[in-house]
Amino acid sequence: MKYKNIKTQSKNRVGTVTISREKEKNSLDIETSKEIYESLVEFDNNNSINCIVIEGNSKIFSPGADIKELNELNSSSAKSKELFKYFDQIEEIKLPIIASIEGYALGGGMELALICDLIIASNKAKFGQPEINLGLIPGIGGTQRLKRYIGKYHANFICMSGEMITAQQAYEFGFVSKVLSSNKYTEDSNKIFKNIASKPRTSLIEIKRLIKLNIQLNEDLKDERATFYDLLDSKNKEEGIKAFIEKRNPNWKD
Repeated sequence: MKYKNIKTQSKNRVGTVTISREKEKNSLDIETSKEIYESLVEFDNNNSINCIVIEGNSKIFSPGADIKELNELNSSSAKSKELFKYFDQIEEIKLPIIASIEGYALGGGMELALICDLIIASNKAKFGQPEINLGLIPGIGGTQRLKRYIGKYHANFICMSGEMITAQQAYEFGFVSKVLSSNKYTEDSNKIFKNIASKPRTSLIEIKRLIKLNIQLNEDLKDERATFYDLLDSKNKEEGIKAFIEKRNPNWKD
């Protein structure tokens, strides 16, 4: 299948999805999220593939939402377009998914990584949930996955401060699986991917299923999503995005 915003390849039983929106700095619009999901399904249904890697480029994994698209959305249009439908459906993928991150993974980019089963990062990678700086909140499970994976206090800091953290901090917090030197990142990360892909496919699928058993997010995700949609109609969202575009500090309305 041909894609507009991503590239795919397979080697050594590893299927790779590369986010490739250079002009848009790998931001995630609805079309891109749809392509990512469809490529994952394609690999999931391919018996010659044992694990899937999602990557960006050496500078940016993804900065999150496409600001132009987000600026045009309100609560009603976001709901009608099912803004995050394809991200939610990634949970249906049976094969292990590895997020490979060398640069920035922010907002929806970090949330996409959190949906994955492992996160491998370069020591130069940076993570963050800066939605609060736009008058919004994480909307793809950031609040809910973070509190489960790293606890209340680390989750609150990341989501409330809007600050970026390093790969080493993310590893110490507990949501990055392994940090690799940027000098040998491609070589060392490929060894990890190849090793996992060499294991029995059925065992990989069952381990993923079993580890996910007690991580039930459905109801809490609905609450987070509803709040995100409500905030799309807020004066703070309007001001936050305007300030971001104009490269100035926002003047919050509450």
